[in-house]
Amino acid sequence: MKGHNERRFGVTWERPVDKMREVILAVRAIWDCWQNQSRLDFQGDFFKLTLMTPFFSPAPHDYHRIPIFIAGVNRRMCQLGGELCEGFHVHPLHTARYLKEVVLPNIQRGLTITGRGRQAIELSSSIFVIPTDDPKEAAKCETEVRRQISFYASTPPYRPVFDLEGWGAVADQLKSLAARGRWNEMPSLITHEMLERLALRGSWATLPEKILKKYDGLLDRVSYYFPVVPGENEDGWRTAVAGFKR
Repeated sequence: MKGHNERRFGVTWERPVDKMREVILAVRAIWDCWQNQSRLDFQGDFFKLTLMTPFFSPAPHDYHRIPIFIAGVNRRMCQLGGELCEGFHVHPLHTARYLKEVVLPNIQRGLTITGRGRQAIELSSSIFVIPTDDPKEAAKCETEVRRQISFYASTPPYRPVFDLEGWGAVADQLKSLAARGRWNEMPSLITHEMLERLALRGSWATLPEKILKKYDGLLDRVSYYFPVVPGENEDGWRTAVAGFKR
């Protein structure tokens, strides 16, 4: 992620977990200032906030504890989410094993620090799915899922998912191809076994049941990775919603 931050977004890469902690605390301090008319005085390593004028202070409201969600992949960010947040966005690049052995234990460590239970945080994720009702659309979707997985896996911070599953050598290959701009060659390295662990395949009608079975006790909310496009797959989306309602 350092390369993306510095070369893609043009921002400094500096102790990301520590900085995220300060962002959360600083936002809470600002909200407290607005809600309770307290003096703003946040002093951190990255942010020093001591000025709030009436012109920029909204009136108090009825939502006294606005939930904060952060996203993450690795141990320390998961722990931070459990410690300070009401929600955590699990990255789409995950397996059930990674959730069980890395994400959930570290979320729990954070919860323990602040004396909270598992019910205090909501775990959400966009998941890779391949609807199979239309063979052409299924092939197109699988190609896109392979492409997206290969891109994520080429990025070093996401490598622990591949390492845990024994695919570290493939992650190295993907990183090398990405560094040389050979993006079109990368999806072919995503094997059928990888696809089966990282994505779910099934008809629009059967996907909800498969999702509920795979993520029972692991996630609280899911969404499909590909976007809702008005006018496209409306019957499929309605079938999916009906499946989850059942």
